[in-house]
Amino acid sequence: MIAVLGILLLAAILTTTARQITTVAAPSKGGVYREAVVGLPRNINPLFSFANDLDRDLTGMIFQGLVALNDRGEPVPALAESWEISPNQTEYTFKLRSNARWHDGAPVTADDVIFTVGVLQSQEFAQAGQPASIYLSQLWSSVTAEKVDDTTVRFRLQQPLASFLSETTIGILPEHLWKDVPVADMPQSMLNLEPVGTGPWRLAGIDAVGARLEPNPYWRGAAPLLDGIEFRFYPDYASAFAAFQAGEVDGVSRILPQDLPAAEESDTMSVLSAPLANETLLFFNLTDPNVAFLAEKPVRQALWLALDVPALLETALNGQAIPADGPIMPGTWAYAAPPRPATDVARANQLLTEAGWVDSDGDGVRDNGDNSLSFTLLGDDPVLLAALADQWKAIGVWAKPQEVSLVSLATDHLSQRNFQAAVTHWQLAGDPDPYPIWHSTQVTNGQNYTGWSNSRADELMEEGRSTTDQGRRIQLYTEFQRLFADELPALPLYFEVYNYGVSDAVHDVSVGRLNEPWERFRTADSWYKLTDETQTGQGQ
Repeated sequence: MIAVLGILLLAAILTTTARQITTVAAPSKGGVYREAVVGLPRNINPLFSFANDLDRDLTGMIFQGLVALNDRGEPVPALAESWEISPNQTEYTFKLRSNARWHDGAPVTADDVIFTVGVLQSQEFAQAGQPASIYLSQLWSSVTAEKVDDTTVRFRLQQPLASFLSETTIGILPEHLWKDVPVADMPQSMLNLEPVGTGPWRLAGIDAVGARLEPNPYWRGAAPLLDGIEFRFYPDYASAFAAFQAGEVDGVSRILPQDLPAAEESDTMSVLSAPLANETLLFFNLTDPNVAFLAEKPVRQALWLALDVPALLETALNGQAIPADGPIMPGTWAYAAPPRPATDVARANQLLTEAGWVDSDGDGVRDNGDNSLSFTLLGDDPVLLAALADQWKAIGVWAKPQEVSLVSLATDHLSQRNFQAAVTHWQLAGDPDPYPIWHSTQVTNGQNYTGWSNSRADELMEEGRSTTDQGRRIQLYTEFQRLFADELPALPLYFEVYNYGVSDAVHDVSVGRLNEPWERFRTADSWYKLTDETQTGQGQ
């Protein structure tokens, strides 16, 4: 009897203890994350990577600028640990991180910064053939760079430029590797496929099949849990998605809207979505006498009120976009656009009638004397163009869609001012300074392709870029956004949504607002594939 009671008591104790002990899977170091990407790398170089998405991905992970941008578009320390701005806002002094090293172990010094700026300022760089090269060359040619000591560099500007900090996000090159390469030969150098940077990941190997990144052993931030990240190269996004379905990779760099339904139905893939700092707007040519009516504000307001943008996005992009209400990215420090008005076809018709535009001959298109309310609409997305034209039919406007490539749109039409209306795409990462696109001085040779000229808007933009007081800049840009919403030199359509597919076997993956797609790896130091099982709790 005593033996039986003892056994029963022991069983009860063991049961209680088991209930109090829990097995938990904890992140473990190791494993490689494999991602399907599209294309082949050409220039893994921060000065020449602008034309290739894969180059930009790799460059963003391997190189650093003096500063970086957080998800609100604000400058934060990167290769520079601190900076000071002179009272007159024309001198910027940067202090490099102490003991910063290149991936090959060489120390980072002010000489590397001075060398990189020298490349940007060279005539050969300006002649590299990329629009970004011309812009960067013009910007940096007006800057004087001075080495103060081995870890301090000072820039002198000819006049205050509030957006200058965001320009220092461009990656720095190692002088000791590039100094003997003529600038004109840099785009063809083999060093572009053997990059050495200071970022959290370094290139461990590359071939025709893929590239492998490993943690930077000199990185002073959090050490990644992963042993590496592999990019597998595919010719298109359909092939990349098929590779995931076949188990060849753990993720797909981008899920296109047409592939999203299949991705969401996958039992093994999580789709993460994030706003991307790319805006699509509809530009009007306000200076073309053949469509002089587009310079009439009531006409532009009517075109705006007649649009049902959410319906447009559902038709053209499967709803994978965020309706835009102004020229500055939501979620950034400068955003203060008035809410977009609700679609109001009746009010749009009223505005056009009051402005003298009526359908006098019953052909469905409004006219005013010998002029009809019709124009050519350029763009690269035929579905979106057709949807826009269809919505404007309801107010008697005839928009004639004409599909053109992005390259042709930029070189043959926008830069030549050879368009009537055009759906355009803009990359808005960095400082929100609207001057390059909307100031009247940029109408002839700059990027103000609409020809908009407004004296009050000019004043707001001029003061906004000449002060580094963020509070004051917010006030100025708030007024600018209200003025833009009233004048409507262009119609804001949408901000792009970036969809990223990752296997459920990869944990702790998260994305926020992205300045550029490579920032999907911003939290990669906490990603993991392997786990250790540990027991928690205690027995009695």
